[in-house]
Amino acid sequence: MFRGDNPQSLSYEQQAKFIQDRITNVEKNFGELCVAFGDYTRKTARLRDMGDDLVKVLKDYANNEIVNKSLSTGLENLSTTLTAIEEYRNCEVQRLEAKVIGELCQYETICKHAREELKHTMNVREKELARKKVLDKARERQPFNRQQVTYAESELLKASAEMSRTAKGLSEQTDFFERRKLQQLKTLLSNFVMIEMTFHAKAVELLTVAHQQISDINEKADLENFRRKLRSPEKQANAGISAKSASLASLMNPQSPSNDEESMNLRKIRSPEKQAMNRTSSLAVLMNHSPTQEEETSVGTESEDTDEQDTSEETESR
Repeated sequence: MFRGDNPQSLSYEQQAKFIQDRITNVEKNFGELCVAFGDYTRKTARLRDMGDDLVKVLKDYANNEIVNKSLSTGLENLSTTLTAIEEYRNCEVQRLEAKVIGELCQYETICKHAREELKHTMNVREKELARKKVLDKARERQPFNRQQVTYAESELLKASAEMSRTAKGLSEQTDFFERRKLQQLKTLLSNFVMIEMTFHAKAVELLTVAHQQISDINEKADLENFRRKLRSPEKQANAGISAKSASLASLMNPQSPSNDEESMNLRKIRSPEKQAMNRTSSLAVLMNHSPTQEEETSVGTESEDTDEQDTSEETESR
C-alpha cells in the first residue's frame, strides 16, 4: 500500500479514498445497528416492566379472591412463574446491553481513530510530494548546485522513509480494523442469537409450567363453593330473622302464670279432696322443671289453705 513512483501516484489517492469509504461505511452501518439493537433492547425492557405490572395485578386478584380457592391458588402460582420469566427477561436486557450494544458503541471511537490515522498518513504523503517538487525545481533551476540538490535529495529521502513507515503502519491498522470488524460483528450477532435462544428456552420451560398451573384450576369445585357461599348467607339471614321474631315474641308476652296453672289453683281451692293428686302432679313438674317464683308462691298458699281446713274439721269433730 502506498508504494510506487509517479505512475502509481493515482493509486495512493484511490487507496486512501477506498479506506476512507470503508471507515465511513462501517461507522454508518454499525451506528444503525447500534440504534436498532438499542430500540429492541428498550422495547424488551418495556415488555419486562409491563410483565411486572401484570404480575402485580394477578397477585392482587389472588389475594382478593376469597370464594374461588382454586382460582386464587392458580393465580398466585401463575404470578410466581411469570415473575421468574420476567427475571430471565431482565437478564436478557442486561446481556444485550453489555454484549451487543456495548460492542457496537465502541465503533464510534474506533472509526474516529482510524480516520485520524488515515489523515495523518495523507499528510505525510503530501509532505513527501512537496519534498519531491523541491528536488525537481532544484534540479531544473540549479542543476550544477550540488549542495542544494543534495540537501533536497536528503529531505526527500527522509520524507519517503517517514511515508514508508506511516504507510506500513496504516496498512497494518487498516487490516486490523477490517479483521476486528468482521470478528466482532460475527461475535456480537452470535451473542444476540444465543441470548435470545437462552431466554426463549427458559420462557418455554416456564410457560409450560404456567400452562399446567392454569390447568390445575378446578372450575367445578370453585363453582360449587360459590353456590354454597351463595346459599349460606340466606340461611344465616333466616336464622337471624327467626331469632329476632322469637325475641319480639318474648317481649310481647312477658313471663306470667299460665292459664292451666290458674285453673288448677282454682280447682284446688274448690275441691280439697283432690289435693293429694295435685301435689303428686306438682312433684312431677318439679322433677322435670325448676319452679318459678310465682309457682312457689301458689304452692305455699295451697298448703296454708289445707292446714286451715284440717284445723276446722278437728274443731267440728270435738
